[in-house]
Amino acid sequence: MTPPRASGTRPHSRSSWFRSFCAFCLDVTRRDPFRSAAQTILAVLISYNAAQWLRLSEPSWAVFSALYVIQGSVGGTLTAARDRVLGAVLGSLVALGCIHLIGLGGWRTILCLLAGIGIMSLITGVRPRYSYGLVPVAILIIAPGVELLENAVHKIGAIALGATAGAAASVLILPRQAHRSAEQHLAKALEGCGELLSACMAGVLAQDAPDLRTAHDRIARELAAAGTMIEQTRLRRKRRRHVPLTPLLKQIERLWYSLAMADRLSARCLPEPLRDHLGEPVRNATRDAERFLGEIGQALADGTLPARAGGIRSPASGVAAAVEQMRSDGLFQPLPQEDIEQVFGLSLAWQQLSRNMNGLLEVAGDSQDGTAAA
Repeated sequence: MTPPRASGTRPHSRSSWFRSFCAFCLDVTRRDPFRSAAQTILAVLISYNAAQWLRLSEPSWAVFSALYVIQGSVGGTLTAARDRVLGAVLGSLVALGCIHLIGLGGWRTILCLLAGIGIMSLITGVRPRYSYGLVPVAILIIAPGVELLENAVHKIGAIALGATAGAAASVLILPRQAHRSAEQHLAKALEGCGELLSACMAGVLAQDAPDLRTAHDRIARELAAAGTMIEQTRLRRKRRRHVPLTPLLKQIERLWYSLAMADRLSARCLPEPLRDHLGEPVRNATRDAERFLGEIGQALADGTLPARAGGIRSPASGVAAAVEQMRSDGLFQPLPQEDIEQVFGLSLAWQQLSRNMNGLLEVAGDSQDGTAAA
């Protein structure tokens, strides 16, 4: 007799598949390429339809402006839109001034173009964010049109329309705040630092030297992305709920530089007698440090202030105490000089890492002190 088929197996499988598919789609929408593509499409649609409704003579200027305004965050897009409009106004004024003073036709056009581009290039050298002003300078001088002033006003209006469309798209669809994105990138960098530290200490205590290039590349990528987002942030109010991002970025960079010392130590495994004395203190310090970095990173990812703690002096001190005990017992005398240098280098590395991690706590503590004072 055939046993009855278990009920609910297939529906449960379909439900699990559907939930996995929805989670995958949600994860895709959070990624930068999808967000940038969606915002750019919406910005182009808004700018083109608005230009048609306003009956602009050259709607392409609005579309082109919208294409290159979208940045990695709302704050970055708003800043880029503002700078594009100001650059267009400044470039148009430079072009009109050169045309009025030099004139157009024959050699005058060439001289006017050289003067306009030269002046705008000097301005761009001092204020790079106004570099878009070079475009209206060249266009207005080379193709001035019948009504020069009216043509300049129309171009500025079209550029402003496209920039406004880009700013609106960044707010309307999948908006991302620069400071939140920076916090998330810094959280991933801290996670990478914890994994790198664990891999380095595993190399010190084991026979196989790990390949740490991937971990270093990940940290470098996240720190670079965080720096870009920090530059785009428009958070100017008193930060009651946010860790100061620039000092935090510098502290994480210092931590990463200190991990380079641990990286060099991992190229050579400690001899067996030294591992017997230092293995347990190093494992304890690594475990506590990785947990500490994970807690700080999780707090950043959640948008909350990291909890203040007493630091991680105890594990690092445990490594230093074990090294001092070995020295007092005379265990270093029969060892080669290379082994002795590696042991003291390991102790020095942990002391520096402890200072770096306590620096992270000081940054978080400063922000909490500001919250309490407010």
